[in-house]
Amino acid sequence: MPHTSAPGRRERRRTETLDQVARAAVALFEAQGYAATTMEQIAAASDVAKGTLYNHFPAKEAVLAHAMHLSVAEDTVRLQSLLQQPGPFEAKLRHLLAESAHWLQAHRDWLLPYFRHRFLHIDSGPAAPGEAPRDLAGLFAALISEAQRDGAVRSDLAADHLAALLHHLYFGALMRWLTVAGRDLSDEFGAAIDLFLRGAGTAVAATPSARRKRTS
Repeated sequence: MPHTSAPGRRERRRTETLDQVARAAVALFEAQGYAATTMEQIAAASDVAKGTLYNHFPAKEAVLAHAMHLSVAEDTVRLQSLLQQPGPFEAKLRHLLAESAHWLQAHRDWLLPYFRHRFLHIDSGPAAPGEAPRDLAGLFAALISEAQRDGAVRSDLAADHLAALLHHLYFGALMRWLTVAGRDLSDEFGAAIDLFLRGAGTAVAATPSARRKRTS
């Protein structure tokens, strides 16, 4: 009978190596900046041979992508527990995007290299089996599904469909913040939430966020 446990162990060891490299890279990115960090430094800090590093990650952007995906995976459980607390849908959504904005603002110089890498590998699979969602879409879908059950969100569209639309608004707000000087990320996310919840009709002008946007 063939021995079937070895591939599982190999995959676990591979995942451990990927995560070890990513965590070492994050420490370097935070200490000296993303641009100043080299693959040679990442290999040394993670205690892997340079050839092994390149076998797993062909470029520094790939290390960054895995590090960001790992951060999402590690934070998902905490965010899910927060979203399961009692409260209205809009308040939970605003809290979720506030958490996201806090992290993004602290790691702004990582974002454009990450997005360039993601766009070049848009059809690629997850970095490792069982990896958590790469973005907020899964949390959006869970939050929307709960709101649909409570009657707070329309149910003629599936939760994952609405989550995808919300995620596009989120991404558009994020890219506007990254590429247009003088924008405030919290305001950009606030406008995206208002548009998702209330549409683009004139009634949206009654919301505080929309009033701020109209005068900016």
